[in-house]
Amino acid sequence: MSRFRAMCAGRCPRCLRGAIWRSAFSTHEACPVCGFRFEREVGYWTGAMVASYALGVPLLASLIGLVWLVTRWPIEWALVAGDLLFLAVAPLVWRYSRIAWLHFDWFVDPELRR
Repeated sequence: MSRFRAMCAGRCPRCLRGAIWRSAFSTHEACPVCGFRFEREVGYWTGAMVASYALGVPLLASLIGLVWLVTRWPIEWALVAGDLLFLAVAPLVWRYSRIAWLHFDWFVDPELRR
């Protein structure tokens, strides 16, 4: 499985097969296939906030722009409508920011590849 497909499917950064998520809002402690620990230290997911910002800001701007282009409402209304739409997809942004952080961290830290 390619890395991009594994990220989209929420798979482990090491083996690309094991599921990261146990349920909608909780991750497995380790990969069920290869045993790779997902949260290795307290505060590990702090880096995922940067990924969340990198995913969320362009998405929010796109939603606002799309609402404005489609409806031609005043920009203030488009901002409110775009914000409400973003709130609906915020859990997905949160989820995929953690997946992106895991894959990024695995890619840049050679110690994790052993």
